[in-house]
Amino acid sequence: MPTLSRRTFLAGAAAMAAAHAADAPPPRPGCQANAWNLDPARFDLLLTALREMKELEFQGFETNIRFLQPQLERAAEARGRIEAIGLEFVGAHTNLPEYVKAGPESAAATIAKLAGEARQFGARALVISHSGLSPTGEFSEAAVAAKARAMDLAGRRAADAGLVLAYHNHQPEFRNGAAEATALVEHTDPKLVSLMFDIGHAWLAYPEVIAFFEAHHARVFGLHVRDFHNRVSVPLGEGEFPLRKLADAIRTTGWHGWLIDEEERPDQPDKPGKRATGPSRRTMKAVFGV
Repeated sequence: MPTLSRRTFLAGAAAMAAAHAADAPPPRPGCQANAWNLDPARFDLLLTALREMKELEFQGFETNIRFLQPQLERAAEARGRIEAIGLEFVGAHTNLPEYVKAGPESAAATIAKLAGEARQFGARALVISHSGLSPTGEFSEAAVAAKARAMDLAGRRAADAGLVLAYHNHQPEFRNGAAEATALVEHTDPKLVSLMFDIGHAWLAYPEVIAFFEAHHARVFGLHVRDFHNRVSVPLGEGEFPLRKLADAIRTTGWHGWLIDEEERPDQPDKPGKRATGPSRRTMKAVFGV
């Protein structure tokens, strides 16, 4: 019986992987609502933002859960109004609760409550962010182990509510050669913790972020894409972020999660809304084909 050489086997495996990636569906375009002026007391403002996203042909949205919590007493009605617009509720954003002093079980209990609230509005994921273990990316093994345990417990509680738990990074997790981001991927359970990978924030701290995405794309529930000119936020395609290189990586890996435009402008009192998301949406179509 003839045998395959190692080189032939590897070439065949690579060809099969490439074919699989080529057959994968494309990512889905989403948008973070923080590009608009929102107020927890004004549900109509969120609905207006969602309608404008729909006009721009986004398919899903993400927003902070605090903009929905005032509607909890009429959650079914609020969910109906959201669903009538025709966007999928990708994720409700919140913070990872304090777990060092209160303990991971206390943090997980808070996550369970928030996941239950988010589910009432139709959210698929609970997105959590954290300030990072250190602004320099230097931390102890005990610190990352404690954070990973808190995230795993939170992920289990979110799963019990029927939601994905997705961790949203900022710059600190990618300082010191992506030290914290790498440690969290290694120490958390992939069945319980996914990533809402803010590749824009990460790129400012660690230019090799696309290699990180390629290595860990299976963990990525959603990608927050941003662009920067001289480290200042601009619409997609107007800065230096390597969007086309990212698009190539997405095609090569066959990744097909949520590709989310985030046009947050925390230093601007008046949010840009469609002035930023409109140009970014056109760039998403041109570069990513979605």
